[in-house]
Amino acid sequence: METVKILFFILSSFFKTEGGQIAADKTTVTIDPKSREIEIVQENLFTVIQSESDSTLVLEQWKKLSDQKTGTYTWARDLDAFPIKNFGIEAVNNNLQTRLKLTYASESDLRVMGIWYDKGKNQFSVNHTPEQHITTKEGRLNDNYWLFDGDRTFSFTLEPFLEMPERFKKFKKGLNEIIDE
Repeated sequence: METVKILFFILSSFFKTEGGQIAADKTTVTIDPKSREIEIVQENLFTVIQSESDSTLVLEQWKKLSDQKTGTYTWARDLDAFPIKNFGIEAVNNNLQTRLKLTYASESDLRVMGIWYDKGKNQFSVNHTPEQHITTKEGRLNDNYWLFDGDRTFSFTLEPFLEMPERFKKFKKGLNEIIDE
């Protein structure tokens, strides 16, 4: 299998941003094979601030992404194969979340995100990484892969920071906190 270049829970992996530091506690990925759409919802955005320069960098990155007036984003090169890309920010229960919607032309386009399609079996698969705490209602775990029916919409949720090392927990700040300061 190929190297995954898009990390669902790191916001900057979707954009041409260097040193991206905004992450999501919870990310839900939904794929509709019939319409060839993928939606990624990142909830409870946060960052790890260890210095004043970290805070400044995060605020600059957020300003570029949250400027809805321009509506133009510099997307990561890995997303070039996705013809339609939409990005939005919304407040839910006093927390910021992002919503990315992408369309793809071929199932093979999803490989950059670590989603593989087996045409012979008509199923999608995602690597099972215990540290990412993947949960799903539609998929089934088979050895090191989550398997999904290729004919139906499916989703999975990742919560990779449930077991964040203690040394970083004290520096973790909700994005709302940084923006409000």
